[in-house]
Amino acid sequence: MPARPTARLVQALTALLLLAFVLGTAPAQAGVATTALERRNTNPTGTNAGSPANGVGGLGLSLASLPDGRIKVSWKRPGPVKRLKHYVLTVGPSRRLDRDVKTYKVNRRKTSIVVARAVDALPTSGNYSFVRISAIRKKGTKGGSPTKWIQAPLTFPCTALPQDRVTVGTFNVRTWKGDTTDKPKGLGWNLRGPNVIKDIRRSGARVVALQEASGKEGMGNGSVRQHQWIIDRLNEADDSAAWVDGVDNSYYGVLGGLTGTRIIYDANVYTELAQGLSRVTDPKAPLDSLMPWVRLQATSGTQASFVVTSNHLRVGETRGDFDIRGRQTAKTLGFLKSLRKAFPSDQIVVAGDLNSTANTMPFNNVQRALLNAGLYDTYATSALKGAHMPTSNLYKFPLGPSPHRRDYILTYGGPRGSCGYTNLYFTAKSQTSSDHFMQVASVPLRHL
Repeated sequence: MPARPTARLVQALTALLLLAFVLGTAPAQAGVATTALERRNTNPTGTNAGSPANGVGGLGLSLASLPDGRIKVSWKRPGPVKRLKHYVLTVGPSRRLDRDVKTYKVNRRKTSIVVARAVDALPTSGNYSFVRISAIRKKGTKGGSPTKWIQAPLTFPCTALPQDRVTVGTFNVRTWKGDTTDKPKGLGWNLRGPNVIKDIRRSGARVVALQEASGKEGMGNGSVRQHQWIIDRLNEADDSAAWVDGVDNSYYGVLGGLTGTRIIYDANVYTELAQGLSRVTDPKAPLDSLMPWVRLQATSGTQASFVVTSNHLRVGETRGDFDIRGRQTAKTLGFLKSLRKAFPSDQIVVAGDLNSTANTMPFNNVQRALLNAGLYDTYATSALKGAHMPTSNLYKFPLGPSPHRRDYILTYGGPRGSCGYTNLYFTAKSQTSSDHFMQVASVPLRHL
């Protein structure tokens, strides 16, 4: 039996009231959710790291990180549905999309899909998920989007007070021994050396892990070794500073190895509490990897103590090099666990050139092992600068944008999170300091 007129009127009024309530409350709720999501995500659309903007390029590909960490992928249909066969969506951990790739076959009627982030794109990693989509037409042709990327969301925001943070740098300065063989020419230490000093000074770091500062005396740069040259010039440039080598030469001994792996710090800012060096041996590595470490505390005494290590692992892209780095990483983790046991309340800062990247085949075994062991990559921060550039440059300019890292600053044992990270890149040959860019992190310490 049809509804009475009065009943129909009541139903209509109820529907109108309900609609008004939804329209009145939904924007406020959406605004709160969006704000919370933006706080949680370091780089919500990837554009801060050189990725094309949402909606730009073929198919108008757009990415958005969801609260559960998954990625919503949206695109524009390139033409009538009847002309399409399906879409192919590819997600992976490197821009090349050539390893650990997940491929999704998507119904031709869809213009969005929710997918898992790429392997290794953990909240503690700072890593990216790279995404590309192609439209497959019935006649056999296809059209695609440019590759776009988005960073993993954060779960450990910086909560440390300003007085409970320490700025740490890492810098592979490239040995001056390479001046005679490096190409292009004109990038010798007479140009690079002064720029190294400029980079360290502008970084704001008063403790720096060095790699490749191994140049010997008597090679046209004076009567001191390369790391001491850097220390001397830093002190000449700043009368208020007292830069020193954190680990005594006696620790390096006569066994050789990567002796340019050093830690320098300003003794007017930090007091040294302990020092040491671990030798990371491997039967297949031509030289031992060395891990010097130093325990420091601010001279003011108002900041917690912390430990810094300098690390330099095997270079190379062969399977043998990959395996050597894997074994070196396992030994390094053993040494780090010993440091944590010796100094259980300290933040341990692991800094250096690890020679393992998102493009490493078959995968980034060094970072994966460190993160699985509980380390935190300080690149995972909402205060990220220079992320659109790689951390090394190979002396090639101009250098295109790509979030490609082989230099890392990680933390272990102390407060989780990162209060800032800067890739101190340069863009001109005249500014060249090394074939690497200096990396700088603001690291949280425990509150005294």
